[in-house]
Amino acid sequence: MELSATSPENFGWEAAQEKNKHTWRIYDVKLLADQANEAAEKFVKIFYDSFDKKSSVASKLYDEKAQLVWDGNAVSGKDGIVKFHETLPSSFHTVDSIDTQQVAAFVTGGQSMIIVTVSGSVRFSKQKLKSFTQVFLLMAAQTGSWKIVSDTYRLRE
Repeated sequence: MELSATSPENFGWEAAQEKNKHTWRIYDVKLLADQANEAAEKFVKIFYDSFDKKSSVASKLYDEKAQLVWDGNAVSGKDGIVKFHETLPSSFHTVDSIDTQQVAAFVTGGQSMIIVTVSGSVRFSKQKLKSFTQVFLLMAAQTGSWKIVSDTYRLRE
């Protein structure tokens, strides 16, 4: 399933110049927030469904140069992340909350990006239930989908 990314010119801030004055204008903030939230909700469902089922779909969501920090352990590149995920025991995630923030285009040089923070609980194999927080930085890919460029996962006791 492909997740549609809003084109950079419609996603964020635009610098406008009027009579030598720089003014910032914002596109419809509510529309942008709604689009970011919708994309994040679809992404989270696809990610955790495929991650928990050990499906190859999760690996397709990462950019080639993605970075992962899993409880302080850093992994670089899509291939390294896929290999790391293969070492993890089976899991079942329950998502309790999703928070989404679009990153202003003037900060990213026009590249559409959103930050997605997920909180919930997870059970790995027969271990006890633990809380987790995961933060994704998603970048709009040329294919019109979203790709993970940064992924930080933290288990909480």
